Amino acid sequence: MWDMLGLECLFEVEPYIKAHEEWEKQQIVAILKEEQVPEKPPGIPLQMMLLRARVNSQRAYEIYEFNSTVEYAELKEAFIESPQHIVEWIRENGKKVYSDYVKREKKLIV
Repeated sequence: MWDMLGLECLFEVEPYIKAHEEWEKQQIVAILKEEQVPEKPPGIPLQMMLLRARVNSQRAYEIYEFNSTVEYAELKEAFIESPQHIVEWIRENGKKVYSDYVKREKKLIV
């Protein structure tokens, strides 16, 4: 998720998926043993992100999901060093979840 001011948050989804899968296994075992069900692990706060984006539409938020072979730390660094390049790549290769971005054509002054 980013806006006109830069990257706001970046989540690596795989750890959330693994944690949820592990919780499901623990839940089944706890139910069968008639024990207390473990607390569900937190997920990615997508609904809060969408709410923030809608309420602050003047900041032109964009939320995308995308696959990457680049490590999390390297991707975060790319947002710092070359944000426009990485944003364009994500727009081209990712799946748009939400966007207030409007591409504006720059007029040439002669």
